[in-house]
Amino acid sequence: MNITVVGAGAIGSLWAGALARQGHTIHLWRRQTASVSTLHWQGLDAPDTDTFTFHCNQVDLLSRSDIVLITVKAFQVSEAVRSITPWLCTSTPVIVMHNGMGTENEVLQLLPDNPVLYATTSQAALRADNHSVRHTGSGPTYLGAVNTAGELWHALAGVLNTALAPCQWHEDIHYPQWQKLAVNCAINPLTAIHQCRNGYLAEPDFTAELTAVCREVAAVMAAAGYPTRSEELVQRTMTVIRATAANYSSMQQDVANQRPTEIDAITGFLIEQAHHFQLATPANFALWQQIKHLEQNYG
Repeated sequence: MNITVVGAGAIGSLWAGALARQGHTIHLWRRQTASVSTLHWQGLDAPDTDTFTFHCNQVDLLSRSDIVLITVKAFQVSEAVRSITPWLCTSTPVIVMHNGMGTENEVLQLLPDNPVLYATTSQAALRADNHSVRHTGSGPTYLGAVNTAGELWHALAGVLNTALAPCQWHEDIHYPQWQKLAVNCAINPLTAIHQCRNGYLAEPDFTAELTAVCREVAAVMAAAGYPTRSEELVQRTMTVIRATAANYSSMQQDVANQRPTEIDAITGFLIEQAHHFQLATPANFALWQQIKHLEQNYG
């Protein structure tokens, strides 16, 4: 298939290389102006590196794409969609993959005719430099439609699964999005504030704070129609912390490099939903404030 990947950060590069290894033709759409890009792709626990050369920012390749996969950060999604709409065929399915929630309504307004799908992934990657990416952790990816046209594209889950298993179709993509949001609300801000690896949060000092965060998320999820027990969210979060103990979260990396974070699409989205349902989220609000304070004092 001809696939355009919008955004060439860690996750975009991870999927670009994984899909290229399956024989798909990958075209990158990114902010850098170069017309070609070389990627050194290292698989999970693999000593060997695959090297790919991709065409970039080619309008004709974008217009002939069979799939468009958008992997930018949540606050960049609208700009990314606007940048491709002049040349995007209205029958081309668009997959949006980012941490957090809250971009769906605007994407649907910008792409009223396209099949629109959202994906949430627990695959992890690390960019060593602008031309190298390493697969650092494996986890499930879920794909689902957010409009009627997207519901016809179940087969895309198989395409993604072949590239980076496991990936499966979900009839209600919002449910795994909420589950991933719960884990992100717990892990991302704390690792960014303390500038630590995920595994550091397994220390007993963090138990009370992690539990409070998950309890608030569980209450908001229930109000949104996705009832879950806070104990389940705590257990899921601790499982991720242990499984990714050596990894740095994306928010930790953003703060370490003084980049804007996705806090508004993660904790900020939770707080907005809590306000809508008239629920209090003091633990999450405190973390949101601390991250915003760090961002405002970069430099």
